Amino acid sequence: MTSRTFWIAPVVLFALDRILKAAALQGLSFSLVGDSVRFVLFRNGGIAFSLPASGPIVWAASLLIIGAVGASAWRDWRLGERGHFAAYTMFFLGAVSNLVDRVAWGFTDDYLMFFGRSAVNLADGMILLGAIWLALARPKPSQQNKIA
Repeated sequence: MTSRTFWIAPVVLFALDRILKAAALQGLSFSLVGDSVRFVLFRNGGIAFSLPASGPIVWAASLLIIGAVGASAWRDWRLGERGHFAAYTMFFLGAVSNLVDRVAWGFTDDYLMFFGRSAVNLADGMILLGAIWLALARPKPSQQNKIA
């Protein structure tokens, strides 16, 4: 994959998540895998994994995380670390997509329901993928000492 693909993929996934959220908000609902996996709107008023937390703490934590990830992405862009920049961008755009929901509707639009209990969206996957990507892409402490 080229370095351009690494930063275009998060943008495409962000757009797809916004489209899927709009479809769910319009009432689109269907089974993907029998009753096990459905595409249906779930209004998630909590935080990640539908944990029951809301209010100023969620807003403050969301803004702090988005700010830190955005600053780290900018730093890596300036340093020419395009792979790290793309990973931060994946995480950042996933978090921003969920924050846009919270600002617009007061809840996060989840649309993939598993076993009638657990709902997620593509933005959640982007956050998770970005975090894993960063964990795997960062030099290990022993490598950092050799670089310095």
